[in-house]
Amino acid sequence: MSLETLSLPEWPMVCELTVPGDPQSKGRPRVYQGHGITPTRTREAENRVYSEWRNQYPRLPPYEGPVCLTLTFWTATRRGRDWDNLAKLFTDALNGVAYRDDRQIIEASVHVHRPDQYVLGAHGRPRKRKSGDPLTWHGQPYTPCTRASIYFKQEYIPR
Repeated sequence: MSLETLSLPEWPMVCELTVPGDPQSKGRPRVYQGHGITPTRTREAENRVYSEWRNQYPRLPPYEGPVCLTLTFWTATRRGRDWDNLAKLFTDALNGVAYRDDRQIIEASVHVHRPDQYVLGAHGRPRKRKSGDPLTWHGQPYTPCTRASIYFKQEYIPR
């Protein structure tokens, strides 16, 4: 008996996805009369992720095998948001569209980049960042967004 790779010739090895705008954390559902209600901001943010996926990969069906993710969140503020809530919103939004279920995610790497606390002032000296200053991370300018690399792994099946 040998181990062979499940052949998926038409499937890409990796899909890149960029969702513009300030990343949103997954909000806690509110319970009213025994029913859980997803917050509006969470629902809108999940719809943005879903729409970007559908725009970039309109004909790609949900993947059935193991998935690995690299998520990079470029935020507009230094306000602390938990990395796990940022990632949860993203992975939930792609449930049933990029992969069948987020249980298929076997590995994830999450990076949250917040703007530098200090920027160069008028005389080249560091000063505290103000709200109108351009967003920089380690001195390099950026635009708030979420970038994802989704790696589709092939299963080994015994023959």
